[in-house]
Amino acid sequence: MTYSIVARDEETGCLGVAVQSGVLAIGTRVADARAGVGAVVAQAGSELTWRTMLLDLMASGMTAAQAVAAVATLPGAEESQFAAVGVDGDAAAYTGPGCIPEAGHATQGPVSAQANMMAAPTVWQAMLAASSPAPFAERLVAALAAAEREGGDVRGPQSAALLVVGPTPGAQPTGYPDDPVVDLRVDDSRDPVGDLARLLRTARAHRHLIRAHMTDDPDELRAAVALAPDDPTALRAAGITLALRGFTAEARPLLARALDLEPRIARWARVSAERAMAEGNPHAATLLGWL
Repeated sequence: MTYSIVARDEETGCLGVAVQSGVLAIGTRVADARAGVGAVVAQAGSELTWRTMLLDLMASGMTAAQAVAAVATLPGAEESQFAAVGVDGDAAAYTGPGCIPEAGHATQGPVSAQANMMAAPTVWQAMLAASSPAPFAERLVAALAAAEREGGDVRGPQSAALLVVGPTPGAQPTGYPDDPVVDLRVDDSRDPVGDLARLLRTARAHRHLIRAHMTDDPDELRAAVALAPDDPTALRAAGITLALRGFTAEARPLLARALDLEPRIARWARVSAERAMAEGNPHAATLLGWL
């Protein structure tokens, strides 16, 4: 039915969870995380409230293992599967004997992979073994991809989600480029893990756009387009801004691609050019001539 991974990044202290399932909108039902507390999943026959319970128990001072052991005593745990990782110590998981096979989990330090109703009993170990030098969120998605290579959900895929929070208790998302929070969902797809990976690349690209706005650095625009070459927002921002900065040869094909993807961008490009012209920008007329 569902496979997932919970982990703590030893370098940054960030906490994260990624999940995929053969049902609609799994991100609303299985995963949760709380900054400075932990990351959890509650799947198979688990109650939705067990996610909050696991986090509350860890916030009260319990280790992940103690929190999981406490929830495992609840009625219905035999048909359920859940896991947790806290700000320190090892991750922990429980797979009830009534979970539909193939079902199981594997833990290693601050990482736990768990799955049920799988096509093969190798799924959770493959997730745990997946590794790369990529950033934390990308590693979590890579674990989902490893599960898919082992056959994944016996019913096929439908939805996936990724949630990463920071190490500081009570911290709220800021939206700034250095914000550790990543919260992405694919609710209905034939390739939810692939789409989740694409969304993560797009999210990284948009961080570059925010940084470009804050620093006025054209290289941030170029980095955004390199990460998301078919994202209309990245193409629009880079095309217009680089044009108005005088990088016309570079900007024109970017803006042309943006207009192919979304013709309504022309209106905003025209407004941007007219505003820049009123401010005396020497490149604004060139931009207007393209529209």
